[in-house]
Amino acid sequence: MAESGNRVHSIDVPADDYRRAFDIISDCHDAPTVDAFREALAEALVRRLGVENLSVFSGSTFNLVFEDSAPLTRGATARMLPEYQDRWAAHDIFGTPVAVRHLMHSSVATLDELTAGGRLPAAANAYVRHFLDSRWRMASAAALRLPLVGGRTALVGMFGRTPEELSPRTITVLRLVGQQLAPLTKRLPLDPQVRTVARLTDRQRDVLRLVADGRSNAQIAEVLCIAEDSVKKYVTRILHQTGCHSRLELALIARDAAL
Repeated sequence: MAESGNRVHSIDVPADDYRRAFDIISDCHDAPTVDAFREALAEALVRRLGVENLSVFSGSTFNLVFEDSAPLTRGATARMLPEYQDRWAAHDIFGTPVAVRHLMHSSVATLDELTAGGRLPAAANAYVRHFLDSRWRMASAAALRLPLVGGRTALVGMFGRTPEELSPRTITVLRLVGQQLAPLTKRLPLDPQVRTVARLTDRQRDVLRLVADGRSNAQIAEVLCIAEDSVKKYVTRILHQTGCHSRLELALIARDAAL
């Protein structure tokens, strides 16, 4: 794989790898929303690259990506998620400064690249040794960063049981995909429910924020100094306007809307 400043030399990329990158981009190019795009990209990576274990996190900023409470998961990442969220999210190797430089510059960072320098924080090294290696037997890992509308970020984490699952050629394809998808994902509209949040009144947004915090109607009434019956009416109206069916759904769209 020939690179210059982590940018792939197009002339050196085999035709088959270009074709794989093109197929992945085509698979998710017509996704109408961010959520639809995440689903389409995950399926394309599984089908086109054979990446069986992956997750797609998103957040209003890069630093908040790792706090996504409901990421999309495929393969072993669904089983890895509870322990990751409970113990390791703050120590993810792909959140270290050196990883951020790779991700900002070429869209992709790999575990091999990050461990080769030997200057990682102790907690990030522990994440690799104890969580990825000892606990889940992942021999390879990579992350793909994609910018979203409004400064939001998506981060695709990919994990392999063997080094060959995320080979140099696979990483080349991922870099091509990242470079070509970035202009598209920057313009990709948020889901209709999230856009609806932006049209709520200030008082409705206050109520929604407290619902997302897990407050009861009585607690919301106390915080906002209004009657509990008024809170019930606000919640009912917000459910109707957003098309949600539960307080949990409201909490999820509040998170996606960065409330």
